[in-house]
Amino acid sequence: MTKRMISAAAWETVRDAAGRIRELEAAAHRTLHEASDTAGHRRLLTEKCLLLESLPEAAEAALAGSDAAGGAAFVAGLEDFARRAGLALQLESIFFMGALLYPDDYQDGAPNDLERFLDRFAAA
Repeated sequence: MTKRMISAAAWETVRDAAGRIRELEAAAHRTLHEASDTAGHRRLLTEKCLLLESLPEAAEAALAGSDAAGGAAFVAGLEDFARRAGLALQLESIFFMGALLYPDDYQDGAPNDLERFLDRFAAA
C-alpha cells in the first residue's frame, strides 16, 4: 500500500498528539484504578476528547503552504476523529470517551485507530 504524502509538520503534529493521548489514557487509568478518583478520570478523558477535536485545525495550520497531495484526505480523516470526540463530550459518556480510538477487537499493545490512521501517511 502506498502511503499518501503530507508535510512533515502536519505528520509530526498528529504523531505528538497521538503520544499525548496515550499519556492521558494511561493517567486516566491510574487515576481511576489506583486513586479511585472518578472526577480526575473524567477530566483526563475530557482532555483526550478536546485534543482529538483540535486535531483538524492543528493539521490544517501545519499543512499551510504545503503542496503535498494527501493533505485533504488527512484533514478529512482527522475531522472524523474530531466529530466522534465531540459526540462523546456532548453525550458526557465516560465509556464513549474511553473507547474512542479502540475497535471492539483491540489487543493491548496494538496501535489504536489514530495511530493506524497516521501510518497511512508519510511525512514529505
